[in-house]
Amino acid sequence: MKSAFRNITIAVLILLIYGCSYTPESKNQTLSDFHVEHITIPIGPEIDPYTMALQYVDGELLWHNKNRSTISKIDLKTKQVSEYYHYQEEGPMGVGNIVGFYVFNQNKIAFPTSGRRVSIYYMDTDKVDRIKLSDFSPDYTDTRSRTRYTSTFHFWNNKLVLPQTVYFRYTHEINEDFLKNKNPFLILNLDNSKVEESPYRLSKSNFGENFNTPKILLDHKGKYSYILPFYSNQLDVFDLNNSNTESYQLQTNLIPDFTNKFFLHEERVNQSLEENMSEYLSEPQNLGILVDPFKNLLYRMTWPGTGVPEGVSSMKFVATPSHFILSVYDENFDLKYEFELPEYEYIPHQYFVSEAGLHLFGNHPDHPDSKEDQLVIHTFDFSD
Repeated sequence: MKSAFRNITIAVLILLIYGCSYTPESKNQTLSDFHVEHITIPIGPEIDPYTMALQYVDGELLWHNKNRSTISKIDLKTKQVSEYYHYQEEGPMGVGNIVGFYVFNQNKIAFPTSGRRVSIYYMDTDKVDRIKLSDFSPDYTDTRSRTRYTSTFHFWNNKLVLPQTVYFRYTHEINEDFLKNKNPFLILNLDNSKVEESPYRLSKSNFGENFNTPKILLDHKGKYSYILPFYSNQLDVFDLNNSNTESYQLQTNLIPDFTNKFFLHEERVNQSLEENMSEYLSEPQNLGILVDPFKNLLYRMTWPGTGVPEGVSSMKFVATPSHFILSVYDENFDLKYEFELPEYEYIPHQYFVSEAGLHLFGNHPDHPDSKEDQLVIHTFDFSD
């Protein structure tokens, strides 16, 4: 899988591409009506053209280069690229085998690492604090902060929200009792470096008629955490201050019904990885959510479940599916716009939000005009 990501390339978008919208508000509009900017940023071999973790901070894009153990800083205005941090996995300053990152400020970075650990590095003092989740409970799992499948850290009231990794579970293992004991995310109190359990739990309502994988997408805005399961239309909004949860059913006109066929198929444990990936891609799945704090919108990216094209490796295809459905919701989580994007144009797992709007990377690695020496970013403004 790592080699698949390593070999993914960047393509130049020549034409503006856009699907059709079917919501009442936008039935006569296309995605091009909301396009406000097209940025091309030259990159060199020091930048991985595809990443699983990026973060927008005050006009700059921080970009993880897994193959080079670095985080780059990309100035979106000047298009200048520089190295922000070169980390070590081992030694006194080692932060481990990282699974993403989270930048607090110019001098402080959190690194989730394999082995149930969070390392916090202070650039001004070269100090590393290491917190082992297993020291607090043997039931806690690894954590990550990655753009892919929206599983990001969040800083609030000097506490850090830590998404919990969900390992493989058989169908019969997922029930109400399991969910009551499963922590979708933990809270790391930085005042005392103690881990606190969040009272939030998934329930049967998150899954519809049948239970399925308890994996979730997790994004944040201020005191709120936004939770959306992989196979569900139910969005939960959790208040980090008072622990209240509000639930919303996200409407769609384009996303097929979630069937749970793959998860309910017990024989998948006896199938090859290729067979499993092919079935996995034959039903819809939420790929990501983004909360837009600047325009009070919510973006949802969903794989429509159209399967793997004939003659294409499902293992390669799952790394960067051909396209996705983009759903835009207003501040009340009502459907505002919805588009099914054309194939092989936008990268399904790579996007971010800034003051300007939603940014999509218009350089799918399987686009025929693929290049490795530039990033192409398209900006869309869906505000009224």
